[in-house]
Amino acid sequence: MDSRSSSEEEETNHLRPWRKRTLQIISTEKWRKTSDVTPLPQVAGHGSWDKSQAILTNKDGCILKPIQAPPRGVRELEFYQEVNSVTASPEEAQFLPFIPKFFGSCNKRNGKFMMIENLTGAMKKPCIMDIKVGEKTYGPDASEKKKASANASYMGTKKPFGFSVLGMGVYQGKDKEEFVVKSKDYGKALNKDSINDFVKEYFDKENATSNTKLLMWDMIKKLENIKELFSQQKRFHIFGSSILFVYDAEALMSDELSEDDAKNANVVKMIDFAHVHPANGEIDENYYFGLINLINIFKEFFTSI
Repeated sequence: MDSRSSSEEEETNHLRPWRKRTLQIISTEKWRKTSDVTPLPQVAGHGSWDKSQAILTNKDGCILKPIQAPPRGVRELEFYQEVNSVTASPEEAQFLPFIPKFFGSCNKRNGKFMMIENLTGAMKKPCIMDIKVGEKTYGPDASEKKKASANASYMGTKKPFGFSVLGMGVYQGKDKEEFVVKSKDYGKALNKDSINDFVKEYFDKENATSNTKLLMWDMIKKLENIKELFSQQKRFHIFGSSILFVYDAEALMSDELSEDDAKNANVVKMIDFAHVHPANGEIDENYYFGLINLINIFKEFFTSI
């Protein structure tokens, strides 16, 4: 007999039409029985400082992200459902290559979660960086208190460049044995004079090689693709969302990294969609501005290697 609760059954019902697609479905029953779910190390976000909001992961390569209290959690869940739906418009579905794969939602004893792709995959030494995009990081429904608080943070980079470096964790050194973590305080200290420091840190400039340059160029191309999306999409305005950068430092130790190896050894994806609002037919200039500056800084560093 199926021991699932009615609420769990409801969670899986909305996924059934999607089985016709190539999207892998992880059922709530599987998650309910899984015992080897552990917290995922985070360099930024709620889970990095609030353990009750920690993202969980398991051996199957998926993560459980806690659904925040309404309206933020509902908004993020609805965004994932909307762009993944079989009835999604081309303007909605075009986001799919740029966000983690979505496997639905589930209920567990300690709350409700979204099931999404673990972007570190099978990487042996994942180097992670979280960059929040946008000069304005709050939606049109934000309170005056929220606006003031957001505007006061990351002032050195948010206004002039349109993005904030929330944190990073990087394997550094000649043999990539030293793991260095930079917290939000590091990002808050960046300004016009030191803005290039974060990319030097993330790509370990002191030990950069031709492999580093090849891998970085692929990441720049992926950023360019996101920029192309935002140069024309008029479906959503996205506030407070990050781009998550991940690369495998182990791959840089290869004698000769191929273009395909470099492509497979890194991920550049948009994450965090708690503040998605209708674009009402207008370009998301706020997000686009941050992307342009971020790409320019990456390219400037690329030419210096």
